[in-house]
Amino acid sequence: MYDPLTFSGARFCEARVWHIFATLASAADFDAPRYLPYAQGYNLTDRMPLFVKPKTKLTRDAVHDLMSHHFQHTWFDPSTDVGAGAEHSPYRWNGLEWTYHGQTYVNERIVGTHYTSWHFVATVRGAPMPAPMAVRLHIGMDDHSWSPKIPIHGGASEVHPSYDDFNCTGRDACRRQAQLPGTVTDFSLESAWWVAQIVADQVYSRKDRAAAYVRARRAELEAELDTMCETAEAAAVARYHAGDAAGGQAVLNRHAVAAGAKATSAWVATWQALMVKFVDGKITSADASNEVCGCSKQSAAFTDAWKEKVVHDAGQHYLEPPSPALTAVRHHDKPTRDKLKIRGVAP
Repeated sequence: MYDPLTFSGARFCEARVWHIFATLASAADFDAPRYLPYAQGYNLTDRMPLFVKPKTKLTRDAVHDLMSHHFQHTWFDPSTDVGAGAEHSPYRWNGLEWTYHGQTYVNERIVGTHYTSWHFVATVRGAPMPAPMAVRLHIGMDDHSWSPKIPIHGGASEVHPSYDDFNCTGRDACRRQAQLPGTVTDFSLESAWWVAQIVADQVYSRKDRAAAYVRARRAELEAELDTMCETAEAAAVARYHAGDAAGGQAVLNRHAVAAGAKATSAWVATWQALMVKFVDGKITSADASNEVCGCSKQSAAFTDAWKEKVVHDAGQHYLEPPSPALTAVRHHDKPTRDKLKIRGVAP
């Protein structure tokens, strides 16, 4: 047997399939509790079915949601234990396996994983759509969870330079030879992969604060991209049906280049906005009454569950006494001033 199933194969791969099947199928078509031990890697003999029937018709957005999932609200959810930190991050930075006192432990390999090169969801359409337009890829760079998806038709032969990989499949030397922007070790704001990386990286350390903001910005961008796509498709279809294949392809090429340019530009702006909004761990918002910056800066609000973890771990170390003792000698008769009220002392 090629690549026989092991614990790691089940836990790091089949668990993702289990979650997607459990989400897509009705309980009558897929018994999720039955196959949970298999997905956990504890029982490798009761194998899942090869496929399931979705309980409702799938949409592209639904598939994107599935591919962006982090096992939330399932047995595999990594966002609730101490490793998730104060902002419920499902990501871990010490690999899929780690050891402690001679025993091996795992980190969950979430569906929308951070170590992704590129991803796509394909929409396949039949007649009367011209053949070069029958397949439309909504393609994104890096982590599926946070990057924008641009529509590119199968008949297009050009893309924006920020999305171009030439036939290099990510190989650095090949990209440098082709004079493409950015490699794995050379940062570039002209590379869609790197731009997706820096936006996602803002979410990784600030998930509770930044995730909703990034999703909202992506929804706005993709609505604009959908409008651009509809306009381009109408023009391309007219040319293909008129027998002008070269004209049709030219429309698809212009659209692919324009969509990539728009997405990369918008995502650079999103990163810049995130830097301003969450710099120094604060939450920055407009406040015209502040004569210094025209803004307010608030501290993050952590949950009681996280506070309990901190108190349990640190004991009385951070406890503020109810009435601190004053020093025996006072050198002046001026009243004391709350240090948190002094400008420049961050609350």
